[in-house]
Amino acid sequence: MARAPLSESDLVVFGDAAAGHDGVLSDASGSVVVKPCTATEIAFYESAAMHPAFAAYMPTYMGTLKLSSSGTVDETATAAAAAAASQPAGSATASGTASALSPDDPGPLRGKKLETGLSIVLENIASPFKKPNILDVKLGAQLWDDSASLQKRERLDKVAAETTSKSLGFRMAGMKVWQGAGEQKDPLVDATGYRVYNKFYGRKFSADSVIEGFREFLFVPAAGIDDDLGRTMVNILLKQVEGIQKVLEAEEIRMYSASILFVYEGDGEALRRALEEEKSRTSGTAQPDEGDRGGDDDEGEGDVAKAYAVKLIDFAHATWTPGLGSDENALQGVRSTAKILGDLARM
Repeated sequence: MARAPLSESDLVVFGDAAAGHDGVLSDASGSVVVKPCTATEIAFYESAAMHPAFAAYMPTYMGTLKLSSSGTVDETATAAAAAAASQPAGSATASGTASALSPDDPGPLRGKKLETGLSIVLENIASPFKKPNILDVKLGAQLWDDSASLQKRERLDKVAAETTSKSLGFRMAGMKVWQGAGEQKDPLVDATGYRVYNKFYGRKFSADSVIEGFREFLFVPAAGIDDDLGRTMVNILLKQVEGIQKVLEAEEIRMYSASILFVYEGDGEALRRALEEEKSRTSGTAQPDEGDRGGDDDEGEGDVAKAYAVKLIDFAHATWTPGLGSDENALQGVRSTAKILGDLARM
């Protein structure tokens, strides 16, 4: 039976975004993301079932929603979306980690809202974490597709030329890092204990210095993530990026302005516990494959602590391109990210 149409009041501003466009919403539990999208992005998600290795690195697609002119939501989402929305999301809900910056601090600056009237419903990758640390790495030296206007091409080419997008094929598009439960003197730390880095943060780096941004993301002593634990996470995330690289090298695809989304548990104590639980689950068995989400619930097991998740996101300009070979534009950024993580692991 179809669920009754949702009122706009049932949706809240999504608080776990580190980058992207404005206008992203969530259900009150924080377990799903409702993101303005294009028909191209919906078609890409719906066709991904034919590419299971790639789909393993995508957020779970649950359907679509259309905001009506009366301010309600006409629901066309799948039953899975309804079921997910009714489940508790754990302690890291959208409202629980929403940025609460002072009025004179604009917080993360994102792109303008997409005025399509259509939204895609996806799992919230950050929902199961106690204190999710989030990094959005935008892929590609070329950030526009063939449908882009000349003005847009020139604007995005300028951004690429002035950032690591041109030299490395990626840039850090946004980041939020929990700074611990102690009293914060840093004015850039919000009321929830997060330091939020807007889209201009990653633009300051050169190819030689961008490793410092990854260091700031992965080593947070004040939150209990010391050198040993940070290095453990570097190696785990490196393995995930190498898995993405392997999949992209095997697929014939073009995706512009897509991102790798890194999420890991930002509370050091909770992170250690999650990693220990994962080690116990995999003891004596094969290690988690590429695409593993760092401790997803297995059917019948109940709640399982989660340590990390690495996903490809943002497919508004993505298409399958049979016969054209792999996407070297995106792969440049993936390989550069892997190299930097490898360099960081050896430091």
